Amino acid sequence: MDDDDRRIWQIAVGLGLPDPTGPGSLASEEIHPIALILEGSAHRIRGVNRIPCYTEFGQVSEIDNLAERLQGDAYDPATVPVECTLTVYIADDELDELLPVIMEDLGIDQGGYSAAAGRTVTLGLRDISSRSEPNGVYQGLIDQHESQSGLD
Repeated sequence: MDDDDRRIWQIAVGLGLPDPTGPGSLASEEIHPIALILEGSAHRIRGVNRIPCYTEFGQVSEIDNLAERLQGDAYDPATVPVECTLTVYIADDELDELLPVIMEDLGIDQGGYSAAAGRTVTLGLRDISSRSEPNGVYQGLIDQHESQSGLD
């Protein structure tokens, strides 16, 4: 497979407002269980560590940035929705294989309820490669893929 076919994608699982305590709270240092499921999904489609990826948990940055600017001193982070994201360096056919696996692993039904999250979630897909901003943060995924390719 030609590496020119690969792009950096981010799959976002919107979880609503942060939990007051536990791994879904903003103060927690625990790995969010949904982040672990997302990483496991990536390992399922090609094997462990074959799809370069990483996960994150935090506030939805676009909403957080807007809320902070609009609300100023009245800004309360607990009023901003949170999400778990899986960022991958992947080809389109692999992405098409990964997305249904994520849906299955999260146990998402037609109404958007996730059995794994115990609540209704939203899903989003961001094409990070198409952004005009520097993507040096994501270079590690590309480097990981290239080092794995040398081992095959």
